[in-house]
Amino acid sequence: MSKILIVDDEESVRSVLGEMLELNNYQCSLAASTAEAHSLLDKDKFELVISDINMPDQSGLDFIKEVMAKDPDVAVIMVTGMDDPMIADVALKLGAYDYITKPVKLNNLLISVSNALKRRRLEIDNRLYQKQLEAMVSKQTAALQESETRLKAILEAAEHVSFIMVDQETANRGRIVEFSRGAECLLGYNRRDVLGRPVSCLHLPDEIISLANAHISDSNIRKGLSKRSNLITRSGNTVPVLSTVYPILAPDGSLSAVLFVFLDISESINAKAKTQQTVEQLENALKGSIKAMAMAVEMRDPYTAGHQQRVADLASTIAKEMNLSEKRSEGVMMAGIIHDLGKIAIPAEILSKPGIITETEFELITAHPRVGYNILKHIDFPWPIAQIVLQHHERLNGSGYPQGLRGDQIILEARIIGVADVVEAMASHRPYRPARGIDAALKEIDKNKGILYDPDVVKACINIFDKYNYTFKKVF
Repeated sequence: MSKILIVDDEESVRSVLGEMLELNNYQCSLAASTAEAHSLLDKDKFELVISDINMPDQSGLDFIKEVMAKDPDVAVIMVTGMDDPMIADVALKLGAYDYITKPVKLNNLLISVSNALKRRRLEIDNRLYQKQLEAMVSKQTAALQESETRLKAILEAAEHVSFIMVDQETANRGRIVEFSRGAECLLGYNRRDVLGRPVSCLHLPDEIISLANAHISDSNIRKGLSKRSNLITRSGNTVPVLSTVYPILAPDGSLSAVLFVFLDISESINAKAKTQQTVEQLENALKGSIKAMAMAVEMRDPYTAGHQQRVADLASTIAKEMNLSEKRSEGVMMAGIIHDLGKIAIPAEILSKPGIITETEFELITAHPRVGYNILKHIDFPWPIAQIVLQHHERLNGSGYPQGLRGDQIILEARIIGVADVVEAMASHRPYRPARGIDAALKEIDKNKGILYDPDVVKACINIFDKYNYTFKKVF
């Protein structure tokens, strides 16, 4: 059950808010002042703080700055009796997740609280995911330690690498004392069947045995010796590997065992390809996380389901038509998939509203690039994803938002996403209008090239439709 702290100097307001939320399975604590709120925050952990802006002892804006500085994981919603877009903008820039005006309607409150808690969880998960990525890189690049205890931990943890430890004798007659799960997968032998047997039962090639004998005959060799070779599996298959043989030293410095490390290089026979494979695995994990974020946004708005994926496909095709590098085009694709991530902070009924939106609702909608940027800015992507998301509604003449950038102040990737976004939106149905079609969309960008849209991007976009008959893929 999520814990919520409600801070308001009006007893009737905080009581009503508390009752409304507790009836919907939230656990609420009430504070009549920011001093009382600080005291409660020191004693307990809250997922969400709902605070009035006008407080007698301290400004609500100053209060939330202190709260978020002390606990970056806490979500904040501001409540006020004044419907002032400037104050709302200040609150959102300080990090508030939403801004609600009094009198508070139950449905609006529940939507805002639910969105704030979901966004909080997403940000926490992203930070955790970033730490896990850093731990993976550190683990893969760390040098093998010469400690037997450390080696045993590696043997248990690294299933994708094959480890075989042999006690010190002559290399081919030494007994197998460790045989990792990775070695089982690579060579096809069961660990129980080979432990205690001479290493010769594995039929390792002579060049690998010679590396082990070099360590045995010369105790001054303290580093691993490596060579590319081919292993023969139990079933008779040949597997190309990078083989490294490490000396395992006893406390007195003498050789106590030899560690064979085999890395399958079937898809590549050089160290550069091995590093690229690791990078690709991490990028795939990033891509999976990006697609999960995109789904979280599009599941809330059935009218635009698939919009981000279609924009991503079109934008990456434009990037390739403009001869951007494969890596840069891939970055455009990834940014396109989550370019509207900030809409997770917009109530669903506004996203799907069929009629004219109010000025306040428009302010919320135009804040979505910055909200998306704030969610993504601390993730170390290999592409400028956060900047692309922030700038995808900017226009060449400075009429866009949220920063009013002009010309080359807008990065090229954002200019590409901006054109693809307009074309897909005009060509697709929306709750407030029918689809206008591809021809109308292309006329729009052609008419405003050099004014709103980058001329080179527009040219590439029109080319892929006119010359290559590009069509939007059906996402769902």
